[in-house]
Amino acid sequence: MIKAEITMRSTVLDMDTKIEMLLPEDRHKTQDTRGKKYPVLYVLHGKKDDCSAWINLSNIMLLCRDLELIVVFPSVTNSMYSDMVYGYDYFSYITEELPVKLKNYFPITDDVDKTFIMGESMGGYGTLKAILSKPDRYAKGVCLSGANVLDIANFDDKLTIANFGSREEAYKGNNNIEKLVDDLKDYKGKLPELAIYCGTEDFIYEACRKTANYMKENLPDMKITEEYWHGQHNFFFWNEALVKAFRFFGFNIEQNSVI
Repeated sequence: MIKAEITMRSTVLDMDTKIEMLLPEDRHKTQDTRGKKYPVLYVLHGKKDDCSAWINLSNIMLLCRDLELIVVFPSVTNSMYSDMVYGYDYFSYITEELPVKLKNYFPITDDVDKTFIMGESMGGYGTLKAILSKPDRYAKGVCLSGANVLDIANFDDKLTIANFGSREEAYKGNNNIEKLVDDLKDYKGKLPELAIYCGTEDFIYEACRKTANYMKENLPDMKITEEYWHGQHNFFFWNEALVKAFRFFGFNIEQNSVI
């Protein structure tokens, strides 16, 4: 697995952005793989972090070491993966611009069945937003300790207002997970599969269960897996969940070499 850090000019954001990536590497023999396309996993960071968080704090590099998979870690500051009311269009950057730009330079597949997304905390919320807003773009998503953040947001906070606007604006708009669910009730296409993992001691646990229940009740055709066990809102729990996440995506972790 090759680790790369790139700086890319985003036209949506009108500024340079940093991205970390893990690129597949055959460590056991050398062969010509030019022209080969790889599955892709977008990994979304949490609030107060950036693209380096998962590389620095998790064992994702070890789990991916021999997988034929490209992993992308973008940075979105504390934007809550929103097209900010007073700020930048980070959601459009993540879901529209970034996949196109990366496919221009890296061997990333166009196959939706091999396109995955995952995130923790704020990134878990971003994952829910992405698969519900763009259900034709992703095969599977994993939400780690995420929920409809509007249920726990403080609308007296300047950053919350910058991201979402007023409480009324937020609940009527596409930052509201429940609204996105309602908008999909008549959707005729194939819905992505979703796995939700959260610690039972996590402060977001109740909000996470509420969001999951709403999705299950209103999108009965969507395959949703929930697992909750002892843990808090940190990378100790998310590292435990990572193996489950990769198995959910269809990767055989047991046969992954660690030598």
